[in-house]
Amino acid sequence: MTSLQTAQKTIKDLRIVISNLRAKYGVGYEELEKTISMLQREVLRLITENEQLKNEIEKLTDRLETLQDRIKKTSETSDKPSSENIFKKPISTRVKSGKKPSGQPGHKGHTLLSFPNPDVIICPPVEKCECGGTVYVKNKYKSKQLVDIQVNLNVKEERVGVGYREKCCKKHEGRFSEKYINPVNYGDSIKTIVSVLNTRMNLPINKISELISILTDARIRISDGTVVNIVTDLAKKADPTVKRMVEHLTKCGLLLADETGCRVNGKLDWFQIFTNGPFILFSHNKNRGALLFEGEDILALFTGILLHDHFKSYYRYSHLSHAECNDHIDRRLKAVNEILKHEWALKLRSFFFDADKLKKKLMTKGEYFSNQQIKDYFSRFLEILDIGDSEYRQAIEGKNRIARYNEEKCLLKRLHKYANEHLKFITVPEVPRGNTGAERGAKEAKRKVRISGGFRSDTGADNYARITSVISTMRKHKMDVFQGVKDILNAKTLDFNSPTVDSG
Repeated sequence: MTSLQTAQKTIKDLRIVISNLRAKYGVGYEELEKTISMLQREVLRLITENEQLKNEIEKLTDRLETLQDRIKKTSETSDKPSSENIFKKPISTRVKSGKKPSGQPGHKGHTLLSFPNPDVIICPPVEKCECGGTVYVKNKYKSKQLVDIQVNLNVKEERVGVGYREKCCKKHEGRFSEKYINPVNYGDSIKTIVSVLNTRMNLPINKISELISILTDARIRISDGTVVNIVTDLAKKADPTVKRMVEHLTKCGLLLADETGCRVNGKLDWFQIFTNGPFILFSHNKNRGALLFEGEDILALFTGILLHDHFKSYYRYSHLSHAECNDHIDRRLKAVNEILKHEWALKLRSFFFDADKLKKKLMTKGEYFSNQQIKDYFSRFLEILDIGDSEYRQAIEGKNRIARYNEEKCLLKRLHKYANEHLKFITVPEVPRGNTGAERGAKEAKRKVRISGGFRSDTGADNYARITSVISTMRKHKMDVFQGVKDILNAKTLDFNSPTVDSG
């Protein structure tokens, strides 16, 4: 019975008492009845006000809990970037594997190996023996090496003859080579260094100029405009190589996609990242859902499986087969488990981890899940979601304000609706558990924005996307980045036929 119902019952009882008193003592109790009626109205007003205050307190409490939950979330439990993490003891997002820390059995160690042909050999004399006699040294020796870098300024001057024909006195000059355009020109090596510092190392333009000046004892002072021109020239010359990369991506069977925001001229733009492992492509667009590269829709040409983080714009491509990233889901599950203390989230995290672990183990043996195992995994997945539905209903039971649990509700609804996409990594051997490769590319772009502060123009963002695509792909193929960039500056198209490929 509510407070209002209780008050109404009390008023009814009081009216019965007044009626009895009037019958017993006559009309003398009319003033008493007026007083009691006035008190009743006041009681009703206070009760109504109390109910309103209770509703307001419940609303504010729900809002407070929602904000507290939001504050507790980090990049490990949400889509927040790591730069927004509060200072606290770091917590690993990995589920324990049971392995001991450090290198595992069979892991090859790494160390700095000696160089076979040293540039300089120094042979200090052996000290005399304690007895004063001379020590005779034969062909035996021990060696240690000191490795250092020396920056040398190499200036090449090309001279062409200038002459006159004796008969007509006409002036004739020789023709300079292709690279000798201006009175002083920068060579391929310095252009490569500038481009790599700007796009791969993410240095701001003015810092690149300063670094080149420091390394050359201020003999070379590159202006900010020259740095921009060098990067723009490299981006243009990389066009044939990028087109070859796009061909590989559109013809592959599995494509990983992600996106991240960037500031261009003070406004929010977006980088889209597409990768199939050996190749990675960065695309700059004004809108998050544009998904265009050089004005063309790259996904319109792709017909395989697209693995992404549930960005709804991807689902408009109905000719594709979709897969959901479970690493992305794992962060949300971690938040539900740690903040709301709901056990179903931990069960589902373990489910994904164990299934992926067994998958990798089977594939190393050349085997895979049987049809019955796949059915069992689907049953277990839905069973865990049913547990989640039950825990959610228990948490909101009797509460009028449930904003705190909205994210959990949406998560459960999404997992139910897209169960096939979330379990694609079980049904299709080629599909990984998450789109880690694309997320690494997104982090690469985010580092550029965080270090340099963004881009001043669309051209700068486009140049960065194009050059980073090429350099990142070269690194995946274990190619010499320095030589690769120099080849592009000399109008060569990279082949990417390296036998060793990092698919991460």
